Amino acid sequence: MSKSIKILTLSSKGGVGKSTIAMQIATPYLYRYNNNQPIKYYEFDDENKDYLSFQNSKLSERKSVEVSNEYLMDDIAEIFSQDKNVCIDIGGNKTTTLALKAFHNSGMINMVDLVMVPLLDGEQDGINASVIYNTLRHLNKKIKILFVLNRVKNVERVEYQFENYFGDPRGIFSKKYALKTYLEPKDFDNYIMIVDTDLMKYSRRFGLTIYEIAQEREDYIEQIRETMDDDSKESDFKLISFKNYMDINSKEYYDDVLMPIFDKIDDIITTPDED
Repeated sequence: MSKSIKILTLSSKGGVGKSTIAMQIATPYLYRYNNNQPIKYYEFDDENKDYLSFQNSKLSERKSVEVSNEYLMDDIAEIFSQDKNVCIDIGGNKTTTLALKAFHNSGMINMVDLVMVPLLDGEQDGINASVIYNTLRHLNKKIKILFVLNRVKNVERVEYQFENYFGDPRGIFSKKYALKTYLEPKDFDNYIMIVDTDLMKYSRRFGLTIYEIAQEREDYIEQIRETMDDDSKESDFKLISFKNYMDINSKEYYDDVLMPIFDKIDDIITTPDED
């Protein structure tokens, strides 16, 4: 294995999918990078414990960190002192401000390999992402940032949904609120698309990531055959049938969405820093 990697998921706006991105994208990426061994996962949030939704996941060893405690700077330094692959999910609103201050004061903002900034398609999402972008660039001008366009409906026409990132493709409205207006040229194409899918919701019900479901090698068709003629096992029959649906679609999602994203993260992380 090469050097350890530290990835943050960060946004000052709540409800944009930080924890989803941390568990469904950053963690599987780091798990693969870590020779398919569990990575360290920290949730910096005093109110939410979103990682508990993935109670059956084997990709990471998860821990909650209190952001309001006076030793946060020391906690961050301790995390970065270990030669471990780490995903840190930072909560929104005031939590973002406190965490970034601690990262700056500890100097560890300079040791972060990648920051993933998720946003939805609302105008305020783009504005908040631009504020985060400028804040990160101020703290560390070399920091690598990847924007995550979350819940994409149509990959081929993503510009129309995410006008807040690209600007209005119709040329009708001003581009002054478009995030791309504020990016440095080298960051223009630093974005990935998370295609909207009910797999995200249902994978949580199983306490697993889509990545893990896609890796399973169960023969659900044979299990369906074994239960379909047994009236007493109707609930089992429905569950197995649904698992078959999850199995097929998770594998397709892995090939069509996750793998291209992992390749994009590879490209950004391995690109040499610019002076």
